[in-house]
Amino acid sequence: MKNDPLVPEKRSSRLAAFGPGLLFAGAAVGISHLVQSTRGGAEFGVAAVFVVVASCLLKWPAFRFGPLYAAATGNSLLDGYRRRGRWTLVVFTLMTLAICFTTLAAVTVVTVGLLINLVPAIGNVLKGMPLPGGEGLEVAWASVMLLVLIGVALGTGGYRLLERIMKFVMPVLAICTIVAMAIAIPGILNQDWPLLPDVTQDSSRSLLAALVGWMPAPIDIAVWSSLWTLAKMRTDRSRNRLRPILFDFDVGYVGTMVLAVCFVILGATVMYGSGESFSNNAPDFGRQVVDLYANHLGEWTRPIVATAAFLAMLSTTVTVADGFPRALAGIVAAAFGPIRPTREEQDPSVVPGALRHVIASAMGKNGDEDAEKDAHLDAQKDQGSEGRRFSYWIAFILVATGAGFILFRVATEDFKRLIDLVTITSFVIAPVLVLFNHLSVTGREVPMSFRPGFIWRGWSWLCFVVTLVFALWYLLDRAGLLQLGSAAGG
Repeated sequence: MKNDPLVPEKRSSRLAAFGPGLLFAGAAVGISHLVQSTRGGAEFGVAAVFVVVASCLLKWPAFRFGPLYAAATGNSLLDGYRRRGRWTLVVFTLMTLAICFTTLAAVTVVTVGLLINLVPAIGNVLKGMPLPGGEGLEVAWASVMLLVLIGVALGTGGYRLLERIMKFVMPVLAICTIVAMAIAIPGILNQDWPLLPDVTQDSSRSLLAALVGWMPAPIDIAVWSSLWTLAKMRTDRSRNRLRPILFDFDVGYVGTMVLAVCFVILGATVMYGSGESFSNNAPDFGRQVVDLYANHLGEWTRPIVATAAFLAMLSTTVTVADGFPRALAGIVAAAFGPIRPTREEQDPSVVPGALRHVIASAMGKNGDEDAEKDAHLDAQKDQGSEGRRFSYWIAFILVATGAGFILFRVATEDFKRLIDLVTITSFVIAPVLVLFNHLSVTGREVPMSFRPGFIWRGWSWLCFVVTLVFALWYLLDRAGLLQLGSAAGG
């Protein structure tokens, strides 16, 4: 029963399974944490902690179903969408195209701004270079250079390199952020804080929607998680068991929630009630964040905060640069290819997977050889589920080119509005993706032993209802049909 997904796992196998969960955390902690959580703390104070924790807990099933579906079927969530009908892939494609260019542009320009703040010599070198376009475009060119370097790194190292980067970056980021928060806690204890956010102003409601929209991340990252899980299974050349895969995800998810709380506390400590506001210029925003923390918490904390902020954004930029092309390549494979059989369906004997492993173990050496062949077939099928590498690189070039165009147009000077646009869009479309994920993981193609239990299913339906209600509330409010601000003012 070596590969039975239902047996208890050894600690070593759980540690070896770490990878996709860390990538999820890396994708989540950038914009949603460094920018939106900090802005939430500055605007709402400690009351934003309630919003952050509630949003993370509510969305847990929707994100968890990504790696669960991949582990249970050997296919990505995109294949699950295809089984619900091609129209779901059309909807998901439109949603992805609506945010992919602006998202990559936003995370890249913030990363470069923080890098220049961390290593000022880079900014001086850029100013001395004869770059096309004249002055004021140094950050845009540096952002394009960063995307090229990320592309080269992903091309030479692929998933394994991505995993290794995250296994280094995420622990360092967590340590730096927690240390900074621990320093800030005394400032929290010495003030009176509102229990709930004040949403009487239109701007406050928009910020709240933007904060929740990407807290801890946009729902479409569940698709990325399923694709990363397949890549992990393929690179390991073995059947990954369900429990270590979910353990990996749960650890990464809880970590993102803890870090979000840390950034809210930091934002509340240094900015709430101060009358200061964040700059709309990305590099200035990066310097402002680090300066504020250093001024309030002590100059000696500057390296800690600067390093934590840069690592947060670097991890997000790398994973976003990989995630969107991986998803688009998977969409092409799922939409235009045949419906791929699941791991159980591809066995002509229709013997349940768990029973097949029991038989293989009892057969000894030959059984192990059969299991290895089975795993190799799974690896080949996983590659098909993710799409061809050619499609991946075409998608990468298209997304990076679109992001570069935005970088030279608006991102360096109006990045906050850009971020609010994509995060609010994610907030509005969230219930659609929550429903898609729920229908996929409870579909007939998922073996009964792998389907989520009653609590997780109920939790998922609660997530759908709440996200739908709040999305409709926001749209009606923006249309002027609720008049919340006027009512509050009267």
